[in-house]
Amino acid sequence: MLRARPAPVTILTLSLLAVASLALGALGLATNQPWLGLTLAAGEGADVRIVAVDPDGPARDVPVPAKLKVLRAPDGSAVAPVGMDLIDEPDAFETYRRMGAFFERQDRLDRVLRADYVDIEVAADDGGTATVRVRPASARPLHDLPAAFWIQLFVGVAGFGFSAWVWSLRWRDTSTRLFAAVGASILCFSFAAGIYSTRELALDGGLFRALSAANHAGALAFGAAMIALLLHYPRRLVRTRYLLVPAAVFGGWWAGDTLWLFPGPPLGLHLPTVLEMAGILACAAVQFRATRGDPRARAALRWFGLSIAVGAGAFVLTVVIPNLLGIAPGLPQGYAFLFFLLIHAGLALGVARFRLFDLDDWAFRIFFYLGGVFLLVALDAFLIYTVSVEPVSAFGVALLVVAFAYLPFRESLDRRLRQGRVPDRAGLYQRAVDVALTPTGTSQRARWEGLLTEVFGPLRMVPDDAAEVAIEDDGVALRVPGVDALPGVRLDYARGGRRLFTSRDAELAREIHAVLRHTLEGREAYEKGVAAERERIARDIHDNIGVQLLSALHSAEAPRKNTLIRETLTDLRDIINNAAGAERSLDEVLADLRAEVAEHLAVADVALRWDRVSGTTPDVAPGTLAIQVLRSLIREATGNVVKHAGASVMRVAVAERDGVLTIRIEDDGRGFDTRRVTRGNGLSNMRRRMTAMGGTLEVISGEAGTRVVARFAIGRGG
Repeated sequence: MLRARPAPVTILTLSLLAVASLALGALGLATNQPWLGLTLAAGEGADVRIVAVDPDGPARDVPVPAKLKVLRAPDGSAVAPVGMDLIDEPDAFETYRRMGAFFERQDRLDRVLRADYVDIEVAADDGGTATVRVRPASARPLHDLPAAFWIQLFVGVAGFGFSAWVWSLRWRDTSTRLFAAVGASILCFSFAAGIYSTRELALDGGLFRALSAANHAGALAFGAAMIALLLHYPRRLVRTRYLLVPAAVFGGWWAGDTLWLFPGPPLGLHLPTVLEMAGILACAAVQFRATRGDPRARAALRWFGLSIAVGAGAFVLTVVIPNLLGIAPGLPQGYAFLFFLLIHAGLALGVARFRLFDLDDWAFRIFFYLGGVFLLVALDAFLIYTVSVEPVSAFGVALLVVAFAYLPFRESLDRRLRQGRVPDRAGLYQRAVDVALTPTGTSQRARWEGLLTEVFGPLRMVPDDAAEVAIEDDGVALRVPGVDALPGVRLDYARGGRRLFTSRDAELAREIHAVLRHTLEGREAYEKGVAAERERIARDIHDNIGVQLLSALHSAEAPRKNTLIRETLTDLRDIINNAAGAERSLDEVLADLRAEVAEHLAVADVALRWDRVSGTTPDVAPGTLAIQVLRSLIREATGNVVKHAGASVMRVAVAERDGVLTIRIEDDGRGFDTRRVTRGNGLSNMRRRMTAMGGTLEVISGEAGTRVVARFAIGRGG
């Protein structure tokens, strides 16, 4: 029988509903407390000072600033608050005896505040005293909850939300279950601490102790789950049943701490927390050794190492170690819980294998910015406490030093550690050009594969039908598409398996591919152009030069022979000019034709009247075929005038408009019957040329002479 597999959205929805219910419960406990509307702070010695009152709160008539001396209930019971009553975290006590006394005082204060009214005795700064009767509110309003409460609530919700997301994707996987346990532990210790660390003055002693035990349970469960996770992921180091050992060991330690079997919190909580941190680092070191040769697993491990080093390291330095040494923490615990969210986010990305291939760049940036912040704070503190510089001036000097010394160092370090691994771009592009210009075949393919090997150093290269450059398998493989006859390839394990392919590698592959493609396209266009030019030269020689030389060879008349030779030389010059790539304008072509026609007509004693009408397209350049048609048309018409018309004048008018050429040729000789045209005058050849050009030809002949009008396009495509 197959068991149904819940959908990820179902798991995620149920998990979020559960955490929302717990958050509402935590909010209810935090607000279901008696409220005075006082803002209290520890003063000199054991004093408790009132620094502000809520204008809408029950104690709005209490004078401020003043020292809070006594809280007295109607039954006569009274408590004199002391600075110890305001501590955020009872773990700061050195012994359980003092912690027990603290819980007892909290219980007494809570009973006084739950009375119908409270007489608050204060001492003003001017020496006077006053007693104000206040009726505490039965519930604390939401707006009075400090930012530290909401931060810790957010840490718990976000931490468990990360876990639920990853767990929902692979709910049966042991690593995601352990990660879900990490998220649940964060929710446990952050919710509990959020309630008691942001109280106004007091909580019920039993509730306070239970919340403190829940906080300790979450803290130790976090370390135990982290150790178990690193024993199983990314490489399985022990059998699954041994993953419960950390939970059993530190669970027993928590029981001893809860029952106060140790001398105090330093041994009952802070020592196991430090030992868990050491165990986490030890497991990470073993995993690092076990994952050599597996860049994907090692990249996931780097996520763990980065998040632990940044988050847990910061929490231990600012909270745990100061408590262990008996000194005041450098950061309120409520705000320090944000470090755990950094840890959890890094763990989530590592377990989900999110963008493992960009981890090196991200790690460099994170460590650099953290280093900058540390340097700024350390230098600021040094100037204030050692050199006795004013705080504002000290911060300004520290900021200038970081800006002008540390930031340039960052650029240099970046070039050495990361950019130094990238080959010279100019050299790579030249290599790509060499590959493109290599004759197609085995040699070109070998150069292509050699270029990819030099740049990326893959452990394996196999043919692939990739359509575009893409990173696959979390950076294990890089797919590079082929170009023209060069095949696409899949590169596995960059630098011999020592690292993953990164976004920079993908971008570099795209650049090389683009250079190769453009070069191959240019080479193909060049070869097509060469072939087309060869074909044009062969066609021109066959159609014009060969025919004209053959006609000159068989011509018995010397003038005719000379004319054909001159025309052949003109055509040969045009062929050479076109082969050299010389583009001639329409006016240049017409000028040559005019000189040629004038010479022919002068021999026959025929006058030439040439009229060039200005066109609409300045410096228009006719195509090769258009030049040939234009030349043939005018030559045929000139030959007919000289041979058959017996004319004294020949008029030529040329006009161009929007790329269409109109040629009008007229003579004053004897006309002919256009219905009885013989092949000798070339009129039929002229018609065929016009038809081929998509143009028109009109011939009108009579006693007053002959008029030929031709129209055709002269663009480069003609």
